[in-house]
Amino acid sequence: MPQPDQPSYEELAAQNAGLAARVAELLAVVAEQAAVIETLRAEVVALRRQAGRDSSNSSQPPSRDSPAAEAKKKAGRREARRVRPGRPQGGQKGHPGASLAWAARPDETRVIEPGACGGCGADLAGAAGRVASAVQVFDIPPAALTVTEYQMMCRTCGCGQVTTARPPPGVTGGPVCYGPNVVNAATLLASTDVIGIERAADLMAALLKAPVSTGFVSRCLVRLDAALTTAGFEDALKNALRASEVLGTDETPAPLTTAAASEQDCRNPHVYTVRTMRAYTGGGPDLIWYGAAGDRTKASITGFGILDGYRGVLVRDDYGGYLSYDTTLAGVQQCLAHLYRYLDDAYATDPESQVWTRQAGDALREAAAAVRTGRAGHRASLDPALLARLRHSYDQAIAYGISVNPVPALAQGQPPRADPGQAAETQGRPGLAIRHPLRRPGHEQRIGERRPRLQTRRENQRLLAHPRDPAPPLPHPLLPHHRPQPRPPPPHRHPRRPHRQRLDATATSVIN
Repeated sequence: MPQPDQPSYEELAAQNAGLAARVAELLAVVAEQAAVIETLRAEVVALRRQAGRDSSNSSQPPSRDSPAAEAKKKAGRREARRVRPGRPQGGQKGHPGASLAWAARPDETRVIEPGACGGCGADLAGAAGRVASAVQVFDIPPAALTVTEYQMMCRTCGCGQVTTARPPPGVTGGPVCYGPNVVNAATLLASTDVIGIERAADLMAALLKAPVSTGFVSRCLVRLDAALTTAGFEDALKNALRASEVLGTDETPAPLTTAAASEQDCRNPHVYTVRTMRAYTGGGPDLIWYGAAGDRTKASITGFGILDGYRGVLVRDDYGGYLSYDTTLAGVQQCLAHLYRYLDDAYATDPESQVWTRQAGDALREAAAAVRTGRAGHRASLDPALLARLRHSYDQAIAYGISVNPVPALAQGQPPRADPGQAAETQGRPGLAIRHPLRRPGHEQRIGERRPRLQTRRENQRLLAHPRDPAPPLPHPLLPHHRPQPRPPPPHRHPRRPHRQRLDATATSVIN
């Protein structure tokens, strides 16, 4: 018989039901919090990756790297030099080196006397002596402006004609002006690399003791531009670039002021570069063309008039503005610096599923090292067995990358192409250029955005070709489990009306 202070069975059942409901409610809260935590954790990882982007792991220009990124790169270079095995610092054996050569006939010879005797202090004038040692010093004489006055004479001929002499070549303006040497020095400084007008004027005053103004430097550049335009320099340079077998292209954001960037047709200013690749193909000086545009579009690239009609090999990045040229080119090689950054960026998303990027990067780096070694040895080709091994390793890495990442064309809802066409063939030759795994959709081809859509499938995945133990070639670039299936055509939501009649323009057809 139950005690009076003990609850009844019905009360215990009610309490148990209440506790069960409370436990279920708490479990739902815990599940919701776990989902929120997982979402926040993914956002933190994404933000950390975004904050850690610099010129070493994305296409961000080095000028936009943060101080922390610069310090990280310097520390990495120091560590690489510290752990380099068996290689001492300085010039290596066999390096030709470069030093000043002894001049057989110096411009000036000065004899330096010892003065007094180092023992007794007697005067050594007239004492016997010889040359104990000699040193030749190559130096620049102190810079100083010299003023030359030109007096143009006029003479009267017997016929009565008065003729006045013209100023010497290079002397313009007056009555006081700078001479041709100052003009040439200012033009060279202001037109070289990235030295601005103000900096060029400062260097003229500091190094050459010629305190020119910024307006003078600007006029020097205007005269240079006019002379090059008259001589047809740009057209000749573009013709020489189009005749080259290999060209490299690049585009870099231009850091303009707010007022300049707000001008019309200057939404996204960029500096474009087209250059020959002789330093990598056959040696010799390179030709470089620079152009500026207010945006980063295919129209700007076409407006430069260089790549249209070009039939050689183009070395470029993965910017979509160059893709339309692929069908008419002899070959396409993606820039290795961009490929390394893309591979590192993909590896950072998930080191476990994206381990294929390490094998692909190792194959590219080994191929580049083999090319440098062969060029240094003056060889015209590489070992076919080495090339076959590298391509085998690279292709297997890319096959695994395709198997764990969706093809961008399928991600955009487009049906798979049965034949990739000539564009895909040029993407693969020459070199080991990567194709689909790192190709980004068109809307992601913007500045500073390097977010390839890498949807990983971690279940039942294994590495097809380990970097240290390559497997046999794959029969198909995609695993059977991941092969794309054809999609049925979408149903028509609004079918057209059959035999739709047009309204007659007569008065009887007007609806009242």
